[in-house]
Amino acid sequence: MTFYDNINEFFEKNIIIKNIIDEPNIYIFQSKIIKEYKNILNGTDEYFEDNIMDIFNEYFDRCDDADIYDDICNNIIFIYYKSTLKLNRNYYDIFKKKKIYL
Repeated sequence: MTFYDNINEFFEKNIIIKNIIDEPNIYIFQSKIIKEYKNILNGTDEYFEDNIMDIFNEYFDRCDDADIYDDICNNIIFIYYKSTLKLNRNYYDIFKKKKIYL
């Protein structure tokens, strides 16, 4: 599964996020996360984790419930790293197959 599949599944199945962020803002939040992922793939020097926390701060006050905040941020960051590792592994496998030995 790709990052997009994983993040969509997370937002569809996570009941907690639906309880703390109202419906239209969930889609905006999800879109901003996907945009950050695309920016990272295009080579920005920013850290995905920091950007996700900044975006999340727009919709949820960490002081209200730090455990929920941390859990959601950590899940999103885990999805990012899991997807990035898989993407890198796939690119490496493709590169390795195209290598020509003389």
